[in-house]
Amino acid sequence: MKICRIVYEMPPPWDGLAPHPFEITKSQSKLGHEIDIFCGRWPKAGPLIDIKGVTYHTLIREPLQGTVSITTSVILLFSYIFWRKRNTPDIIHSHGHFAIWIYLYRSILHRFFPWSDELKIPLVVHFHNTAQGRWEAFDKEGKYITPHSKYIQWPLSVFSDKTAVKVASACVFVSEETKNEAIKFYNADPQRCFVVETGVNTELFFPVGQEEREKSRKEMDLDMYDKVILNHGMMVERKNIHLLVDALKFLPINYKLLLVGTMDPSYQQKLNEQIAKGGLKERVTLVGYTPYPLTPIAYQVSDVFVLPSTWEGLPKVVMQGLSAGVPCVVSGFRLSDELDGIIYLDDLNPETIARTIQTTVENRVNVDINKLRLVYSWDTRVKEIENVYDFAFKYRLL
Repeated sequence: MKICRIVYEMPPPWDGLAPHPFEITKSQSKLGHEIDIFCGRWPKAGPLIDIKGVTYHTLIREPLQGTVSITTSVILLFSYIFWRKRNTPDIIHSHGHFAIWIYLYRSILHRFFPWSDELKIPLVVHFHNTAQGRWEAFDKEGKYITPHSKYIQWPLSVFSDKTAVKVASACVFVSEETKNEAIKFYNADPQRCFVVETGVNTELFFPVGQEEREKSRKEMDLDMYDKVILNHGMMVERKNIHLLVDALKFLPINYKLLLVGTMDPSYQQKLNEQIAKGGLKERVTLVGYTPYPLTPIAYQVSDVFVLPSTWEGLPKVVMQGLSAGVPCVVSGFRLSDELDGIIYLDDLNPETIARTIQTTVENRVNVDINKLRLVYSWDTRVKEIENVYDFAFKYRLL
């Protein structure tokens, strides 16, 4: 099968959602598919990772954060149309809002040129969240929204979502909640909506023995008596890392917080001031950006992973923690199926977070790794995506 993948982020660097389409592409490559990928790219970001059967088409990334819809996405539309003159994929698999103007292009074709050859190719759109759902979550929490986000970026993202659900032969959502939001806010056709939860690379993320664990801890200036709380990912205000820092005040002194990932600069300044004011410098370690292939070390030295987020789709970092045998204390989403090792926070009060962390660590909550590997491996997830493709071929939107 010839697949055209449209996704803004492909590694390196391993920012944001980059591991998700990378792992899907790798698993689809093993099935023998040929994949053309349109993605954003900085000139000095380093060479893209070579995957058998994959051809990359790179476009210069947005010059200013939050402007992709009015910069790179416009370039994408014309690049795609030019590419299509000489290439005919069997299916188009687009992730998120990057293809906003391709969605509009297909919408115009549906309305005025329904016999177009372009529409003979099924479009599958992958939703990691809904812009309207995210917007409402921010309003509900009373969180500050920048004028640029409120009046430009988010309205365009909502427009992208609404257009996508109308022109897609099938829509893939990373969680049941995200699917329900699309039905509620965008009137998406439930029959064309499918949930394929985030997978995990079980060959990369796995538990290690005590000897290797202690060796890695020593390299990170942690000892065998420390109880390590891990948070990994892009750190912005909706992730509520500041509440996790506050929770340390209610935990014994041997509980340490390990923060791994890129931080929003203004949020990092806020956290630094909070840590200093609380006298927590000796108990908090900020590692910063870490390439995806190196992140398993952080999980292997940890006792618990904590994500006290306001909202999520289905975060890959949680699946990575579980795959490494680390219990996860989370909020902002729910798995469609219960899995031993994941604990949902009752609320986001720092005392509740601290109490849940301590109970999880002291009780040595077990993770059902066998079930996770069986159900959540990327190879299993890609088989589910293949089923969505079959639906899209059979019930192509005309």
